[in-house]
Formats: sequence, C-alpha cells, structure tokens
Amino acid sequence: MTGRSSLAFVVVVVLSLGPRTAFAHVGSPDVFLDAQAGPYRLLVTVRPPYAVPGVADVEVLTTSPDIDDVRIVPLPLTGPGARFAPTADIATRSLHDPRLFTGQLWMMSAGAWQVRVTATGSRGEGTLAVPVPTLPKATLAMGRGLRALLIGFMLLLCAGFVTIISAIAREASLEAGEKPGLRARRRGWIASLAATCLVVGAMAFGNRWWAAEATTYARYVYKPLEAISTITQDERLRLELRDPGWLASRRLDDFVPDHGHLMHLFILSPSLDRLWHLHPDEVTTGVFDVRLPDMPQGEYDLFADLVHRTGVSETVTGRLQTSGIRGAPLTGDDSGWPVASGVTSETGGRIVWIRDDQLLRSKALTAFTFRVEDDAGRPATDLELYMGMPGHAVFVRRDRRVFAHVHPSGSAPMAALDIAMPSRSAHDHPEAGLPPTVSFPYGFPEPGDYRIFVQIKRSGRIVTGVFDAHVVD
Repeated sequence: MTGRSSLAFVVVVVLSLGPRTAFAHVGSPDVFLDAQAGPYRLLVTVRPPYAVPGVADVEVLTTSPDIDDVRIVPLPLTGPGARFAPTADIATRSLHDPRLFTGQLWMMSAGAWQVRVTATGSRGEGTLAVPVPTLPKATLAMGRGLRALLIGFMLLLCAGFVTIISAIAREASLEAGEKPGLRARRRGWIASLAATCLVVGAMAFGNRWWAAEATTYARYVYKPLEAISTITQDERLRLELRDPGWLASRRLDDFVPDHGHLMHLFILSPSLDRLWHLHPDEVTTGVFDVRLPDMPQGEYDLFADLVHRTGVSETVTGRLQTSGIRGAPLTGDDSGWPVASGVTSETGGRIVWIRDDQLLRSKALTAFTFRVEDDAGRPATDLELYMGMPGHAVFVRRDRRVFAHVHPSGSAPMAALDIAMPSRSAHDHPEAGLPPTVSFPYGFPEPGDYRIFVQIKRSGRIVTGVFDAHVVD
C-alpha cells in the first residue's frame, strides 16, 4: 500500500468511529456502462464508495473470449489530472467466469471522476472511460462489539499509563529491595493524580478534536439539491432549486443539456399507476418551468435528472399536491402513461420483456431486453431514436426509495460520457433502421418490488411499456 493510500485508509478508519449520517440521495449509486473499448465490447459496473476517501469496486464483463488482461485506473473527469494517468491496476480474472474481471480503486475526493478501462487481447488494445460521480453518502458505521473493544483498550492503556507514572515517582529513587515509605508513597499519589489529570485533559482535547472533525466531515457528506414546487395560476409547474450547502464548488448555473434537455422531470403517482416524463425550461438561474398536462387530483412524487458541467449528475426529488389540472396536450419529447383521452402519444402494438426463468437478484448486473411488436405480433420496423437513444427505461422501487433513469448504454448520462470520451461517442446509433429490440444494463441496488417503465418511439409517437419485477438478495 502506498503512503497516500495508507493516509486515506487512516482517514476512513478515523471517520468510521463517528456517528453514521443518513444518505438522502434517491437513485442507484452504482454506475453501469455498455460500450466498445476498441474492438471489444465491455459491460462495466462501478460501485462508488459510501465514504470518501474510499474504495470503489469495479467489475468488467467482456463478451470476447480473446481478452488477455484488463487494467483499471481512477482519474478526475476533467482538469489537468485527467491527462496524466497513474500506473493502472491489473484487474483479477474470475476463476468461475473467465470473461469477468474485478478490481478495487481508491477514490480520493468528492466530485466528478472517471474509471479508465483498458482491455488487451488478440485484436490489440482498446480503452473506454466510465464517468463516476463520487458523492460521500455517509461515514462508515462502527459495530457495537468493535466500539466496546476499543473503549476497553483505551481504558486499559490509560490505567497502565497512570500506574507506570505512579510507580516511577514512587520507586525510582529507592534502592533494590527497599520498600517505599510514606514520603515515597506520597510522591506516587501526587504523580498518579497528575497523570490522571493529564489523561483526562488529553481525552477532553481528543473529544473536542473528534467533534470538530466529525462536524467538518458532516458538511462534506453529500446533500442533494432541494426542489420547491409550486403551481401557477395558468397551471404551470415551477421548480425552484436550492442548495442546502454542500461543496462550495457546486453551482446552480452550470447545468448542461442531456438528451437535448437541461432537465428530465418524471412525475409519478404513489401507486406508480401514472407517469409523466416532461422537460422543463430554465427561466432563471435554478428555476425551471413547464406547462402541466391533464392530471387527476392527488399527491405525486417528482424526480428531476440534471447534469452539471463538471459531469456530476444529480437526481432532485420533491412532492406535488394538486386538486386536479386541466392542462395542455403533450408535445415534443414529453410523454405520459396511461395515455389521456384524446391524446395520440401511443400507437398500436406492444412491448414484450424477453426474460428467462432466473430470479432477479440485487447487486447483479442484468441485461433487460425488450422486443417491440406491431398489431400483428411481428417485430416492429418503425422504431426511431427517442432523444438520441433507441429507448429509455426507468426503474422505480415500489416505495420510491430507488429511482434510476437508464439508457441502452447504461446509467451514465450522455453529457458525462461526452466529457469522459470526447473523441468518440459511446452512444452512437443509426437514425433509421433500428432493430425491434432494445436492452438496458442495470443492477438493482437492493431487493424489493420494482416497476419498470420502458419508453421507445415509433413513427413519431412515444410508446410506454410497464413491467413489474420482484428482486431477491
């Protein structure tokens, strides 16, 4: 372990002694990417650390049997550090699956990082970059058993220190075999009292230092943007973003378009029987506005995806309470499910989930494949790109604790991929002649019941398919 890694390890261990902080970010922390590294297709999973500095787990699954080795290295996504890569780590090939390579990497600070993956095999070498936002979500919790053990050791060391000082003061000036008299014992008591005061003072100072460090790190723990939602008199939704105070470098005026829009807003009913996918416009710094469609009375959950110019993506959550909206028809890239009466955003046919009988397990990368059929049950031939992608999928846990917006290339936003790989695109797709199947790489972060919304575009119309999934450990 290098000196820098040793220091990071000490920092993480020290911070783990403090109380655990709740993590309020909704979404899947893991990053998935399905892309080409030169001649090789790689499916990469990066699990960022919960505490920063911390260790990220990296899994690289290849579709080619001729890859000899895989090397991985962490780099800042932008800036001078992105151009000077340190020595890469060699990923370990799995004994059970020769196509699977795994490794671990230190992420040293919060912000926008990338994991650069290089595959070498019989067809040469290929490289890709996975954008990874490192958002410290909590301090590491310490178990009660370990806490009790360390407290016991601390008391033992303090008692030993006091005993040694007392013995030195009492017996250091005595001859061999001489018993301490009253004067010597008095010196021992005085030294013992002084040593005790010193120990108590050191512990008090240490406690204050510890509290100050814990407070500093608490400010370092990721705090998501807050959204204040209001409905205007003309039945428009206004979202005002507020920064509760996280890193000083986070801004509200540096959002970049992703799939052609600054914000992707998903409005979901608590029972997940209604979905709207809208794209508000920014009217002023941190304030977004959109005309609402027809919406029944009720309370709805809001999930808004945004990407900063740094490449860091955030999912902002909120609530919307309405007594019923008589809104405008959906146009452009906006869509809703189920389709409101008189709105022709759907077309004939259906979307079918192609799956085997295997159980869906948490933390396991899975390729979710869907086939689009026409009215006669034949593979559809009229698919078009929907905001630059063959399709979009939303994975939502029934209790809405998990929300993920995923593309055929994975969960990394296109805007972040463009920063990580500016010379080539990891999401190039033909404008026409799309195949009737679309696949999304994703891994559920935890077990439970989920609903999956799949959206594709056919002959200029947006089609939504809805599926339920049960996930086990």
